[in-house]
Amino acid sequence: MAVLVLGAGLWFYQSRLAAPAAAGQAEIDDDLWLDLLYSQNPREAAEAAQQVESLGARALPLIHATLQDPRAEPQRVKAALKACVIIGAAAAPAIGEVAEQLPDPALTAEAALALSFMGRDAFVPLKEALSSDDPVVRRESLRSIGKLKERAPLDTRAVVPLLVEAMADPDTGVRSVAATYLGILHAGGPEIVTALIDGLKDAEAEVRRASATALGSFGPEAAVAVPALRKASGDPDPEVAREAGVSLVKLQPPR
Repeated sequence: MAVLVLGAGLWFYQSRLAAPAAAGQAEIDDDLWLDLLYSQNPREAAEAAQQVESLGARALPLIHATLQDPRAEPQRVKAALKACVIIGAAAAPAIGEVAEQLPDPALTAEAALALSFMGRDAFVPLKEALSSDDPVVRRESLRSIGKLKERAPLDTRAVVPLLVEAMADPDTGVRSVAATYLGILHAGGPEIVTALIDGLKDAEAEVRRASATALGSFGPEAAVAVPALRKASGDPDPEVAREAGVSLVKLQPPR
């Protein structure tokens, strides 16, 4: 009997998705999409995502209600966060509620990702999260700031100093993300190249590798890094040595 009821519910949801909205009427506003965004059935998940996209800001009441409910199941909270990713800047009114999920280890990555899609107002809570005692919160928040820089967009002068400062973070993952996004953004003054040269001397291979790769994105303008990259090309970690060698080639002036 339970199987029949569930099957009927899914049929009803899918038939409602397929039915065109009558002229002048809003699309369906049921909340079944919240339960199906993470369905193991790819078709159901895709249909739920399509529904959220079509709802846009009209999905916000359910997103608000879910994020504000202390008894909400983690999977439903994750679905609400995923909905914020889907509707992007239209979810900006929920920025504060999404940011409140950052300290929860089960939701940190999803909340940070959602904020990276929600517009420039998400920069402030992400920046504040960089002072967290939890290295995972700092790492994911920094990663999302790097993504938000291109999506919002943000002023380079607001973002780059945070990345440079994070190159001295006590956590390996944070330093690696900082080096990676310094390379992706490849903007700023000479202090950026200096920070990445220092990264080549990091105790952790992950950071040295990210720094070597990032320097290559600056091209000949980072010529001052050539001696450090030559030294890094002999790094005991083969991946660091390889990336240093690749970046050396990229830093050569055009002939």
